[in-house]
Amino acid sequence: MDKMKPVFEALNQELSQANLHLNIICVGGYVLEYHGLRATQDVDAFYEESQKINEIIARVGKRFNLNTDEELWLNNNVANMNRQPPLHLCETLYSFKNLTVLVAPIEYVLGMKMVSTREQDLKDIGAIIKYKHFHSPFNTFDGLKEMGFDSIDFSVLLEGFSYAYGLDWLEEFFEENQDKLRRYY
Repeated sequence: MDKMKPVFEALNQELSQANLHLNIICVGGYVLEYHGLRATQDVDAFYEESQKINEIIARVGKRFNLNTDEELWLNNNVANMNRQPPLHLCETLYSFKNLTVLVAPIEYVLGMKMVSTREQDLKDIGAIIKYKHFHSPFNTFDGLKEMGFDSIDFSVLLEGFSYAYGLDWLEEFFEENQDKLRRYY
């Protein structure tokens, strides 16, 4: 059961009363929570922001006690660092009368995490790799490039694989793939 569903339902009601429609594409920790990888308090999403929309989001967040001093429970700060995932890759999670909630594929979130690379992101990268049973850094890297992540660092991906499978795995990978790795360094 998604703990955010009642919050999204309340947001839909508020939007309906204001005669507004909103489409959001959820990314980040919310997608990881959706897949059962970790919990999060806020929802990072792409959406068209306006003062009225922000007021409604703030009101719903206040009702459910989800806002923090730093940010609203639903925010699009990710738009400052990342490109919006293509709609055709996303899955519709909820389709209410005035609110559509989409989730980006977890592979896209992996690419976004590789762009930001904070300590928590490295742990999340490892968790996603393990969850998706990725075993080839080369194939994973190529897949991310196909999704439009052109400026990602292969060494960050390898660090994520070491979080997923351990340093022994990484050492063995380096030994077995020395020739192939020269293309990436």
